[in-house]
Amino acid sequence: MSALQKKAIYGSALFNTTANNQEGHSMLPELSGLWDKLEVRRREMLALIEQLTPEQIRFRLEPDRWSILQVLQHVVMGEEGMRRSEDELRNNPLREILQPGKMVQVVKEVLEKDVPVDLPDPSMAPDGKTTLDELRATWHEERRAMVAPLETVTAQNRERVMFSHLAAGPLTALQMLEIAVAHLDTHRRQIDRICKELPA
Repeated sequence: MSALQKKAIYGSALFNTTANNQEGHSMLPELSGLWDKLEVRRREMLALIEQLTPEQIRFRLEPDRWSILQVLQHVVMGEEGMRRSEDELRNNPLREILQPGKMVQVVKEVLEKDVPVDLPDPSMAPDGKTTLDELRATWHEERRAMVAPLETVTAQNRERVMFSHLAAGPLTALQMLEIAVAHLDTHRRQIDRICKELPA
């Protein structure tokens, strides 16, 4: 699909950096670029899912495989977990001595190559009971809540640990966003695969 076709389907805001920044966030350029990419990915994923029927988004190819709704729920839960990790670390005195985890690159490669792995935390398994409307609203609010801590990152403190990931360990803001993009992309590919197997 061409950029022009995508623009027609998803709206000009996806292809306009100024439009993506209308909520007024002020981040370092290296963070802003990844943030805008995340926002494009979020809107594209929702636009795709909203074209499907309720039966299609809940369809499971096998009992042990996720539906599209469950994939979306897991993505939202993952971002919520990242945001909560910042809440927990913000006033923790140990934060100042933490170093970024050594598994960050490994986790990124696993996600980018779609390597099958077990969930690092069973509580991250989606139950599929949340509605699409609820997930859409929660995802929007999680993104809004994430802006404030990212705006505190400066050229002087960009290397400090701000977030934590169960597999990757402590993360800088840049590392968190890189993993968030890779996580969203791997699950978008998963949704695309499911779509190809949906019953007619």
